[in-house]
Amino acid sequence: MRIRRKREPCAKLEKRQLAASFEEVPMGRIGIWLRNLAIIAVLATFAFLFGQPQGSDPASAPVAEVNSETIPRDVYEFFREQNQQAFGQFEQQGVTAEQLSNIVDQQTRSSLLRRYVISQEAESLGLEVSDESLKSEFQATPALQRDGRFDRELAERLISRTGLGPREYAAQHRRDLLQRNFTRLVAAPVRISDAAVRDEILREQTRVSLRYATASKAAFRERASIGPDDAKALVASSPDRVRAVYQVRSAEFSKPEQVHARHILFSGDDAEALAISTRGRLDAGESFADLARELSADAATRKDGGDLGRFPRGRMMAAFDEVAFGLEPGKPSGPVKTDRGVHLILVEGREPASQTPFEEVAELLALEILREERGYEAARSAANTLVAEVAAGKPFVAAADALGLPVAVTPPFGIREASVPGLAAVADLRQEAFALGAERPNADRVFSDAESFYVVSLLSREEPDAAKIEAEVGATRDRLLQRERALTTALWFTERLEELEAEGKVSQFQLAAPGSRF
Repeated sequence: MRIRRKREPCAKLEKRQLAASFEEVPMGRIGIWLRNLAIIAVLATFAFLFGQPQGSDPASAPVAEVNSETIPRDVYEFFREQNQQAFGQFEQQGVTAEQLSNIVDQQTRSSLLRRYVISQEAESLGLEVSDESLKSEFQATPALQRDGRFDRELAERLISRTGLGPREYAAQHRRDLLQRNFTRLVAAPVRISDAAVRDEILREQTRVSLRYATASKAAFRERASIGPDDAKALVASSPDRVRAVYQVRSAEFSKPEQVHARHILFSGDDAEALAISTRGRLDAGESFADLARELSADAATRKDGGDLGRFPRGRMMAAFDEVAFGLEPGKPSGPVKTDRGVHLILVEGREPASQTPFEEVAELLALEILREERGYEAARSAANTLVAEVAAGKPFVAAADALGLPVAVTPPFGIREASVPGLAAVADLRQEAFALGAERPNADRVFSDAESFYVVSLLSREEPDAAKIEAEVGATRDRLLQRERALTTALWFTERLEELEAEGKVSQFQLAAPGSRF
């Protein structure tokens, strides 16, 4: 067996995205997934020990072949269902059904390939799992015990909820144990020094608070000095540039078709009859506006003679729109039914769709371009000036005030928090925050997001004391060892899988089942 330990990600690892099959998922969610797989393993052992002999299900056609060993379809579907349940919470966090399906498919594929490749390697090294070991571990599982003793009835109920044959269950649990034994062998050389453990505790438990000044692009945009001829000069020198902005924002300068209309609304059981009789009065020459004031059930427009003003398509109900935009001006409609009742409609005027010519708005657009550019540059310049002045020894707040930059502070936060409070969109800031200290309290660069530039300074830094660090050493060492051993195994797995693929020993077959992408 050839095992090579690597610390840096290699191109193969990024390309395959398989080695980190446990690291692809945020750590808080891995526990749920692992617990589900633990239940699978328990059920597998029970089936092996207590299930009835039975043949392979026809639905278990292979979905893949790894080193001449097939992965049955029912195994794939079973693990996919478990992953689907484990990752279901992603839907509550804005992940679409299609994205979730892709995540589940990728995780199922990765975990199955990992299971088969590693268990095969374990067997080739002579690592064995006896039937007695299977039985012992199975019966010791807390989930299958009552009052500290194995409960066969409970295990049978769990088995009944699954779809794999008992022999396949046993085979899968045996793979779990082979993986565990192999991982112990591969990762045995991994060691974590005392210094590394203490550094990790210090890093995780340190909390910092930042003071920061903001150079808002919007604020400096409003202050930008632009002469009366600057916009004309930009249009003359760079017409294509201004026109490109016009084309991107063309919707702002388009005016849709509109009609100016009145209506009379009738409601109640006799609404249609009233509309028909009123149409007769209109044909006899009575004023539409006068009849609207007399008869309309629309209190909002009745006093104005049913005047709805001008409106484009889509603002009114569909049936109303269809008639209004099809009428000739000056000719009243017949009865029109909508959810509100029955209407008579009169179109008084129509305005066709139009587009404001580029020439009419070119200078306005040029002015906006110049204001945006100069505001951006002024904001960036102010932020860079503050960095330089603070580096030269000027007090942070005084220097910021002199430049007109507001100063704010963050609440204390730790390295595990997703972002810096109040500055979530600022790239690289969290890492920089924890690099600041007594010797270097001020950041020596400007940070930015889409709206502003930021200059930051360390306000406070709270580190755990020696006693607190010592209290965490054992648990932290265990966690770091687990992480490093998982990475070691993952790197080995990636290399081994690529070797098998290069030798043509990994085949994947198309599944007919909807939603399956193995």
